[in-house]
Amino acid sequence: MEKGKRIALGEKKNTIEIWDNSKRAKILFSVFWVLIVCTIIGIVSGYLELQLLKRAQLEFFIDEGEAHSNDLRQKIIGLLQTVIFIVSVIVFLNWFRRAYGNLHRLGISYLEYKESMALWAWFIPIIVLFRPVKIMNEIWKETQWYIKKTDNTYKIEKGSVVIGIWWGFFIVSNFVGRYVLKNAFKQDTLEQLIEGSQAFLIADIIQIPEALLVILIVHRLSKIESKLAHEIKKTGGTVIYR
Repeated sequence: MEKGKRIALGEKKNTIEIWDNSKRAKILFSVFWVLIVCTIIGIVSGYLELQLLKRAQLEFFIDEGEAHSNDLRQKIIGLLQTVIFIVSVIVFLNWFRRAYGNLHRLGISYLEYKESMALWAWFIPIIVLFRPVKIMNEIWKETQWYIKKTDNTYKIEKGSVVIGIWWGFFIVSNFVGRYVLKNAFKQDTLEQLIEGSQAFLIADIIQIPEALLVILIVHRLSKIESKLAHEIKKTGGTVIYR
């Protein structure tokens, strides 16, 4: 929409203006599917490394070329996983903040937190364990309640169970990840290498259902947000695409 037209619309009394979140959702889906594929590759590679280490434990010797190939493969896959994980975090936070920001733009005065908390809650120790999930539940519930105000035939969809399961995986993944990082530089013996390899494998396995649940939640919320956008337009409001 052109700037002049947007200002003109904004000057109307009681005009609601929200920002479209569908493009960010589509980007999120693409990135998270790539993340899942990379994680599966990481699991296979991690399993092969674990078997190599266990064989070395039994035979007390492994071929130097085989060990070098394993290390190189693990480094490349690990780097790829790290890059795509960082990208997945960025695209999720972009989607998450806009979804929560739209609730503020709707003029809902009783929201528990400021829009910026949808970002910073993920980086504050202790708070990260409970505040982001509370915001996700607010996004799910309040978006639908607003739709209900303009369309009384709309049936509110419950999401607390799937959000709770997702958050359970997130908490477990968070603690396993901390354990992996803490012990990453303490792998001096073969036993420690095996233990570290097992921890990495567990972390990767947990990441798959966690990522799938993110895709499921965002997919369902995207449909809800599309309905919200329709209702906003129907009542004379504006949806800005950017």
